[in-house]
Amino acid sequence: MRARYPDTEGYIERGGVRVFYEAFGDGSPTVMFLPAWAIVHSRAWKAQIPFFARHYRVVTFDPRGNGRSDRPPDAAAYSSRESMQDALAVMDVTDTDRAVLIGFSAGAWLATLLAVEHPERVLGAVLAGPSSPLGPPQRPNRFNDVLDTDEGWAKNNRYFYRRHYPEFVKFFLTEMFPEPHSTKQIEDGIGWGMETDAATLVATRDAPSTMAHLADASAAVAFYHRIHCPVLVLQGDQDHMISPARGAAVADASGATFVTVKGGGHHVFARDPVKMNLLARSFIDQIRRQM
Repeated sequence: MRARYPDTEGYIERGGVRVFYEAFGDGSPTVMFLPAWAIVHSRAWKAQIPFFARHYRVVTFDPRGNGRSDRPPDAAAYSSRESMQDALAVMDVTDTDRAVLIGFSAGAWLATLLAVEHPERVLGAVLAGPSSPLGPPQRPNRFNDVLDTDEGWAKNNRYFYRRHYPEFVKFFLTEMFPEPHSTKQIEDGIGWGMETDAATLVATRDAPSTMAHLADASAAVAFYHRIHCPVLVLQGDQDHMISPARGAAVADASGATFVTVKGGGHHVFARDPVKMNLLARSFIDQIRRQM
């Protein structure tokens, strides 16, 4: 059972890849919840959709690679630019001229791309635990290395995915929610992670990076300076996925309001939905008053 079922649903298709979307409510403005990495799908927003659909119109879509969207084998199909075009296509088919975007992790980077490259479609952006070229990495990237250990974050490795995919999913979702009493969120996430497979997640990791040309800090800062809509950045101070310093760097570069979530992990919207929903609603209502 779901707390709120969609008023409309369907697929957009681009380049032979179908992407599933849902729309809820009829308020204003439209709030689009963006997909994160394909280890989860749009049900990761299940604690937000019923609340926000009472006040606004809500649009979600599943990422390529999970949920009811297709799982193309080609890594190029998973670039964030493809995801950006999917988001625009979903906005078009749902008659959404402009929206407030909400994303966490890779979804926050997707919101950033849209705000920079398609500002006419973006009223504002909420970025939680944002993936970003700014700030220090949480740990060395050893995804492609042949390792002599499977301990800890050594599991985040293409060879481990293929050997022990269920074990990786359990590890990753447990790290996503370091907060006490997160059993339900972890179990939900593991279930969603098992709706895709190792080959698909490897393809997503091999996808062309839109951050590659922003490796220089000054170029990355200049990129964020191109955001002219209101931005709210949320960052858990116990985030095991994205360094908390990244959220601060993103807020500084974009001129955003920055909120540190004490004791929060990576997906703060799932773990503390009441607090995060109210913060985001206050942000959206400020935008609505200026429309």
